Amino acid sequence: MASKILVPVDLGDTETSAKVLAEGVEQADRQKAALTVMTVVPNMVTGIDYRYAIRGEMGGSEDYDLKKIVQNALDHLNEFVAQNVAKGTKADTIARHGTVYEQILDVADELGVDQIVIGAHRPQLSDYLLGPNTARVVRHAKCSVNVVRL
Repeated sequence: MASKILVPVDLGDTETSAKVLAEGVEQADRQKAALTVMTVVPNMVTGIDYRYAIRGEMGGSEDYDLKKIVQNALDHLNEFVAQNVAKGTKADTIARHGTVYEQILDVADELGVDQIVIGAHRPQLSDYLLGPNTARVVRHAKCSVNVVRL
């Protein structure tokens, strides 16, 4: 039985993330576990503005303040959680910057989580593997990982 659950979400895919978060909330409620929802601003190619990635757009700009960008992601995450978690359910939020799977694993270790709830799209004919970030989290996590197939 988990006492701390981590739910990483992708703010660029809110439809999928809402389903993953719903599963995380259900498990946290059932197990009476603390819930933390996180997002990661990924490392990007030079010249691409992180603000576009947060909104799921591609654009270019060399002018960015990483602290502002991560704060913007956290603000968007807080809005997303407010819209997708019932009132009365407590959920902490974290936004990080870096390699997605590394940040998920780092936060899981820092918080001492017992379970990670993460999403994975259903495989298509040409893709029978989990996505690279989900697969790496599953392989390297020191806790249980629940993969939500979408």
